[in-house]
Amino acid sequence: MSGLAHSFLTNSQPLAVRPWFGRATGTLRVWRRRIRERRALAELSPRELADFGATTADAYRELSTPFWR
Repeated sequence: MSGLAHSFLTNSQPLAVRPWFGRATGTLRVWRRRIRERRALAELSPRELADFGATTADAYRELSTPFWR
């Protein structure tokens, strides 16, 4: 039994090398960034939104978008 476990461990790649793991962590980072940015957007006043050319309707539309999109 220990020989089987040992060969399994020596033949597997480290997690950082696996392509799916890198894509998954990258996707999670993007989602977390979107959540943070949308929270910050929700706190802006109409005057602050107008400073960069957005309206409250633009902000509401962005805030209603799911974080995965």
